[in-house]
Amino acid sequence: MLRGVTNPVSSSASQSFWHRLLDAKITRRGALGTAAATAAAATLPVTFSGAQAAANNGGPVGAGATQADPRTYPPFRPIEPTGADTLTLPERYRFQVVAPWGEVFTEGGREIGFNHDYVGFFPIDLLEGGSSSTDALLTINHEYVNALFVGGNTKERTREQIDAEMKAVGVSVVRVRREGGGWKIVPDPRNRRIDALTEIELTGPARGSAAVKGATTVRGTVGNCSGGQTPWGTLLTCEENVDGYTKAWAGSGYEAMHQGWVTEIDPFDPAWTPRKRTGMGRFRHENAAVTVAKDGRVVVYMGDDMQDSCIYKFISRGKYAPGNRAANRDLLADGDLYVANFGNGSWVLLDYDRNKKLQEARGSDGKALFGGQADVLADARASALAVGGTPVDRPEDIEIHPRTGEVYASLTNNSKHGNYFGQIIKFREHGDDWTAQTFLWDVFAVGGPQSGFASPDNLVFDPYGNLWMVTDNSDLSSNPTKAFHGNNAMFFFPTEGPNRGRAYRFAVGPVDAEMTGPVFSPDGRTLFVSIQHPGEDSESLDKLRSNFAAKPGSNVPRPTLVAIEGFPGWVKA
Repeated sequence: MLRGVTNPVSSSASQSFWHRLLDAKITRRGALGTAAATAAAATLPVTFSGAQAAANNGGPVGAGATQADPRTYPPFRPIEPTGADTLTLPERYRFQVVAPWGEVFTEGGREIGFNHDYVGFFPIDLLEGGSSSTDALLTINHEYVNALFVGGNTKERTREQIDAEMKAVGVSVVRVRREGGGWKIVPDPRNRRIDALTEIELTGPARGSAAVKGATTVRGTVGNCSGGQTPWGTLLTCEENVDGYTKAWAGSGYEAMHQGWVTEIDPFDPAWTPRKRTGMGRFRHENAAVTVAKDGRVVVYMGDDMQDSCIYKFISRGKYAPGNRAANRDLLADGDLYVANFGNGSWVLLDYDRNKKLQEARGSDGKALFGGQADVLADARASALAVGGTPVDRPEDIEIHPRTGEVYASLTNNSKHGNYFGQIIKFREHGDDWTAQTFLWDVFAVGGPQSGFASPDNLVFDPYGNLWMVTDNSDLSSNPTKAFHGNNAMFFFPTEGPNRGRAYRFAVGPVDAEMTGPVFSPDGRTLFVSIQHPGEDSESLDKLRSNFAAKPGSNVPRPTLVAIEGFPGWVKA
């Protein structure tokens, strides 16, 4: 059943706005022209009160706006910050809990995993060239477990609890369908779990090397944070924060060097063994933004989610072959990894044989840091810093603008340098070529009280090129400098026109929760979002801070996938 949380402002202006939006005629400019328009210096977002007043009047936000153009202001009336233990949305929008932790969804009795993150939307007819918006395979990352909720033991874990945790992380592949006015999980032989016990193949230069202790196949995928989707219909799930499991899962056979990679999974083919793509490097992978360059090579942008860590780009050696899915599934096994140098706007190759700095790199003891390419990839962070990669402020997500081709990155924060609120940057490759060796960059939006947001995390674009962002504030309840923010939230940013770079609050999550992994259905009428770790700061099961999505008869909060509806869909030109 769909539940709604409304804003108390009168809906008359909103209805007028929606009618004009649906009737609007969109002039789609060429990518080059739009890129030129957005290359101007970014302005700081307006205050919430100004955006609220303009939107409440049913008119375009910002001076000079004269029509309901969905590229220049939001399709909703912005909401106020709140600390409520629910998912708060603008008037006319509603949400449904679709796939909560613990829901049985396979014939074999497997349950949806814990702490949902990235969501991939794969239309059920994708392999036949379709784009269904009402029937799909969803892939849901499960980043980590909260020992209080999974096993009830926050101290020394038992063998049984470790087993339960291993089965609760990884990825869920879930078929969902919209029917009867809402979304539901439907039976499908492709419904399955890939967890910390699943057999996965290693590919690329580190396969079988000493860097991975000679392994060619490994057990499991863990720390599954954000990810990406390939043009051939597979998931790239990104492994982050994997080292902490070594102590937590002591005695389980867990091997940290086998984790921290990008793992490719085919949601349509359960018989296809998942692959860890070692050529894309080992670090705290947050995301994988995939695109196809002019010459057919596949390019993947990635961030290392850690203070003073870097942004990377992987370029395949082979070329994408439309219609040849079997060949395309091997494209990411072989390629070149680069790190960004923002000081001179260049991409630096991380290849042991072709970059002497890697051969000459020495540790504090005078010994060589790397003995070959496998070592370079297994410690990509050290490799990046050794060749001049620029440390940045926690690159949590990177996404590519669908109209301009510019690359946007959320830099969450860095308390080491006094950057407590974070920012969003964007860069444009030379010649609008994603394989280029140089780029230009600037700041798109800056967090803080003046803009209303802090700690930007996952990003998603709609087809108009508007940017939607969710926040990752882990210290909201203890940091007085973020009192303006309320619970973690979701914001809308126009990327062109007079309001580009201005933040408008669309949603606010439950207590202690993050909203993660947002993805739109192809028609734009449903936004799927994960609600991760509600009530995470609870002291005990007797002192819960949240009850969001709890089972009937229980007070324990549950991470879950939700479907948000009320969008008008995409307006055709």
